Amino acid sequence: MRFLGAALAVWALTGCATIQSQSGVGILKVLPHYLDEKGRHTDGSTLLHRDSYQKKLRNNPHLARSMRYDINWHGVGEVTFRLELRSNKSGLQPITLEQTVDSGVGPRHWSSIEIAHDKYLEFGQPYSWRVSLLRGEEILDQDQSFLW
Repeated sequence: MRFLGAALAVWALTGCATIQSQSGVGILKVLPHYLDEKGRHTDGSTLLHRDSYQKKLRNNPHLARSMRYDINWHGVGEVTFRLELRSNKSGLQPITLEQTVDSGVGPRHWSSIEIAHDKYLEFGQPYSWRVSLLRGEEILDQDQSFLW
């Protein structure tokens, strides 16, 4: 009887931890990536390569030529992503970039918003960001950095 109770408890906890509503539209993850002069965010094929290369670009700002925000989201239909950024340079106003995308096939998608090279040089390294997912003017979901 104890085994059955323990098994039921584990099953219930596992079920509750893995339930994720896929009805509607939402942001799952936002990954900011520095890009080098060739537009690469990594110098290898593994996550370790990516993470070490990102650290190198972050610590050596002269090597970073731009930034890209990769957004993992779920839903169907056409949506707009609004990316708001605050700069590490004093006196600069936050900037806002928008991109409209269509979901295509499947429930989960990756979309990207890239800061143009000249805008990145003028703006400097962003120290905080917020991504909003919109349909029309309605905000469906938001994700933001810790410092926002």
